Amino acid sequence: MRRRLGWGFWLALGWIALVLAGAAAADLLPLPRYDETLAGPPQSGPGPDHPFGTDGLGRDVLSRVVYGARVSLGVGVGAVVLGLLIGAPLGVLAGYRRRATDAVIMGFNDVALAFPALVFALAVVAFAGASLVNVLIVLGVLGVPAWVRLVRGATMVFSEREFVAAARVLGARDRTVLWREIVPNVSLPVASYAFIGMAVAIVAEGSLAFLGLSVQAPTPTWGGLINEGRPLMENAPHVVLVPSVVMFLTVLAFNLLGDRLRALTDVRQSGLEPVRRRRADRLPAQPHHVEEGVLLQVADLRTHFTTVRGTVRAVDGVSFTLERGRTLAIVGESGSGKSMLIRSILGLAPDAGTLRGGSVYLDGQDLTELDGEQLRRILGTRLAAVFQDPMTALNPVRTIGAQVMEPLTVHLGMKRGAARARAAELLASVGIPEPARALRRYPHQLSGGMRQRVTIAMALSCGPDVLFADEPTTALDVTVQDQVLRLIRRQREERHMAVVLVSHDLSVVAEWADEVIVMYAGKVVERGPAATLFERTRMPYTEALLRAVPKLTDPAHHPLRLLPGRPPDLAAPPSGCAFHPRCPYARERCTQEEPPLFQAEVPDHLYACWYPVGTGAGVVETSGISGTAEALKAAETTGADETTDAIEGADSRGR
Repeated sequence: MRRRLGWGFWLALGWIALVLAGAAAADLLPLPRYDETLAGPPQSGPGPDHPFGTDGLGRDVLSRVVYGARVSLGVGVGAVVLGLLIGAPLGVLAGYRRRATDAVIMGFNDVALAFPALVFALAVVAFAGASLVNVLIVLGVLGVPAWVRLVRGATMVFSEREFVAAARVLGARDRTVLWREIVPNVSLPVASYAFIGMAVAIVAEGSLAFLGLSVQAPTPTWGGLINEGRPLMENAPHVVLVPSVVMFLTVLAFNLLGDRLRALTDVRQSGLEPVRRRRADRLPAQPHHVEEGVLLQVADLRTHFTTVRGTVRAVDGVSFTLERGRTLAIVGESGSGKSMLIRSILGLAPDAGTLRGGSVYLDGQDLTELDGEQLRRILGTRLAAVFQDPMTALNPVRTIGAQVMEPLTVHLGMKRGAARARAAELLASVGIPEPARALRRYPHQLSGGMRQRVTIAMALSCGPDVLFADEPTTALDVTVQDQVLRLIRRQREERHMAVVLVSHDLSVVAEWADEVIVMYAGKVVERGPAATLFERTRMPYTEALLRAVPKLTDPAHHPLRLLPGRPPDLAAPPSGCAFHPRCPYARERCTQEEPPLFQAEVPDHLYACWYPVGTGAGVVETSGISGTAEALKAAETTGADETTDAIEGADSRGR
């Protein structure tokens, strides 16, 4: 997929290419020699014969700037290469070996950083003379400590990743791990920083030349040209301004290239990144009725992203209501829009390239009409969230106490002593032993289950009305999962609040939820009371999810029931019903018309299907379109590899 680099990147790249081409072909250009005096009237301004004018000796300024680029760019590139050749191996070795190797290398590195750079440059010039090679060596050596620290930090990050551990488990030698696993990943941030390093080296060479410590006259450098033009500032300012502007633009171009490459290596772009906009645009509002006596009402909520591939309808027309003391579960495959629905309700969806529609009512108040400051007063106090991975939800450099106390001091205005006492009570209420001691610990000192309990305590600290739990037990084992879910239920009953639970696990949903929403391709395809929805399933997608759950009554070595195919591409969804390419009951109408939500025979049970299961309409045909029994069998055969991979990667619940 083509990456969007932006016009700034291309302008910067074009300028650097122009400067490099001029420096490389300086001898071939129709320019006077850089040391040719009286090539024109001294101190003359820009004109047809001399576009950038002449200096005090009548030398062509354009020629001297072009020839000076050879020295400035040569030093910039050469210093970076020299620093990398010395610093990169030392950084990789220190970051990978750790312990004594790291201590020795970083000890010498700290000493090198403490040594004054200007004193080192003066010493080299005094003993070896001011020449291009000496300046390159000085700047290259001075850059080594920075490269060591950068490469060491990146190496330490990647050496802890799972793919490196997998390579070690397979018996790969350290040399193989370094060259195949570490170096390719470290090279990405190193390459982006190299352009910034070139800009720094060019500025440093110019500074040395300005002080007379770089290449000596008559060989021009940009810094030397600025120094030579100082006495002429009053009568011929162009002599100083031209090399200054050229150096400024070159340094700026290198910085832009480095920043853009760094941004591209931070996130792998796939063409679904939002196009930049100033703020989120509003979609046309659909008429709806505001329910009375309902704690939370979501009415026709829509969140669309404008991308280079088209509009992605991540959440498309979702509506539901939730009362106090009830638990609403949202289920569906990955990519169905569950988490984005939660973020849209909380106002956490990104603003860039986002189209929003619909309304969210909390006790009758429309949250979508609030500004940022008003919404901030709602989040944490009336709406709270528990996210999937507690290790990323908690700040690793702050203690547990500081993080639990923060919402108490910010939202409730508690003093530090009272907030600390309340934080200990919250930790005790969620089952953390020795809460006073836990307040002094850091997240990495707790187990996964204890960390999740901490995030629940933080979410409950200000007494919210609605708790959103986005896959709160995915990373936990079965025993801890049950404890966390029991904790959430107990807190719901004690505080008389509502819970919105996002989960992949239908067995968890069946046990803990009062109502269920099934999402597919950003839409609600079935909704109703949990018992009714599981006993009288109407949507074929819900039926397929239920069939995929392993059963204890199945005989030994019974093949897993697979859901064939893949979820649709939201940038280019299929026509009609989005599930029809995977549905065994699909008919021609399903490919042409999108079904609305129909009312089932049980109140509050809705489904979106033209041929619902269990009504006589949902019968597998023996001929016809892609939804036939033969198509289902073929889809199971062709999609077995990708589906089995997903099941093999499941957690200990055995989904």
